[in-house]
Amino acid sequence: MAKSRLENVFRNSGASLLNRIVTILINFIIRTLFIRALGNEYTGISSLFTDILHVLSLVEMGLDVSMVYALYKPIAEKDEKHIAALMNFYRVAFTLIGISVLVFGLACVPFLQYIVKDVPNIKEDIRLIFIAYVVTTASSYFYVYKTVLIRADQKSSIISNATTYTRLAECLLEVILITVFREYFIYLILHFLATIIRNFILSAKAEKLYPEYLHNREVQVSKEERKKLFLNIGALIIYTLSTVVLSGTDSIFISAFAGTTQVAIVGNFTMITNSVKNLIKMIVDSTRPSVGNMIATDKSNRQFVLFGHINFLTFWVACFCSTCLFVLLNPFIGDIWFNSSYKVSMLIVGPIVLNFYIMVMTYAIGTFRNTNGLFVQGWYRPAVMSVLNIVLDFFMGKKWGVKGIYFATSISLVTTQAWYDAFIVFKHAFFRKPWKYYYQYLIYLGLTILSCAGSYYLCSLITIPSIGGFILKMLVAMCVPNLIVIAVFSRTDSFRYALGIANKLAKKVFRRLNK
Repeated sequence: MAKSRLENVFRNSGASLLNRIVTILINFIIRTLFIRALGNEYTGISSLFTDILHVLSLVEMGLDVSMVYALYKPIAEKDEKHIAALMNFYRVAFTLIGISVLVFGLACVPFLQYIVKDVPNIKEDIRLIFIAYVVTTASSYFYVYKTVLIRADQKSSIISNATTYTRLAECLLEVILITVFREYFIYLILHFLATIIRNFILSAKAEKLYPEYLHNREVQVSKEERKKLFLNIGALIIYTLSTVVLSGTDSIFISAFAGTTQVAIVGNFTMITNSVKNLIKMIVDSTRPSVGNMIATDKSNRQFVLFGHINFLTFWVACFCSTCLFVLLNPFIGDIWFNSSYKVSMLIVGPIVLNFYIMVMTYAIGTFRNTNGLFVQGWYRPAVMSVLNIVLDFFMGKKWGVKGIYFATSISLVTTQAWYDAFIVFKHAFFRKPWKYYYQYLIYLGLTILSCAGSYYLCSLITIPSIGGFILKMLVAMCVPNLIVIAVFSRTDSFRYALGIANKLAKKVFRRLNK
């Protein structure tokens, strides 16, 4: 069983990694195309409307995680009747969500004039653009619920591969048609069609894999289980709200206080950090079904040891990526990608990278919170963080602009999520005090700050212009965090575990290359 879980993690992580790399490249290409062919205003509008729809999708986000958790045990026990009952419940729920997103999205149209500021070069009606985004988002919910069954069965590589191929085809058509016609609605139409096709492919695949679960419409979940599901979904919506508020409302406040052009400029930085963050999250999330299966079947305390190893791996990756982002974002965007007018103050880069680090460091805790079903416990934490962030965004954004908004997010994270989620997991899943974790967290944070500061100082000594200087800075940013981690942790069990995972992964890749 352990071997099977590890193989599933490798397979799902590999597919997720490929998908995220492709997605990063596609986002990079499309953003470059938008800015050069259509202008900053269209790029800002695209980012803003996407963030608004994230807020409208809160119910789906909570339901999605709750579904996967509820399916772990019946899938492990091959309880066909229970799985079919759950899927009937989710089919109705997702249909209602799709309708809700459509209704509430259209209800937002009259208020767009108060959110979108200074868009003189948008020739299309922004209301029609927003409606197109709403329809695309809402349409995806009517069949996508079936894909959760694929993920809960530790086969998320199927979803990743389908997404990779359809996104590549979509990107190719967008590049060709937008370059030729320079019309924003071409992007909207292609994005809608690609979304429909992708969901149809995944729905058909789920139908083929699990006909016994999806075609039995007679069985229903019990009243007691339905009540529990609603409680979990409600709590998860509030948890998800915090993430959406932290990421989505920043763009809304920047648009309101500084204009959509600033949303586009700062969006270049957040696009990169979010892409890297989502890449890490996908890899960590690919362990979730295996961890959930272990908890459902083994009934042991091994998850605490596994958490320590995953948390260390997450820190290593977070430290490495934070250092590279802190040092390289401005040189890459201002010297390589566009020009110096697209650079921003380090007072903006600093909190953006700090927010990135804190969010990445929540992924390990989040995995064990979700797989242990700790949805209701501590539900008020994200509510407090969301309200705090909105209040701070308003006052700090009004006084200090963009940098104030990102510092507000940092304060909200540090004072709430950075410590409280761990408290819940340690109390209800590990049955231990979290003090050692907090101490370790501070050590990890201190080492990351040391890595960022040291790398930034060393890179400031490099005066070679353009690509040559950027490559040297990149080498410095890549070496410093790894040297620090090796020097401090090389004798720990978690470090040896990390090397063991890397060794197994390398052997697996080598065997595939030699087939």
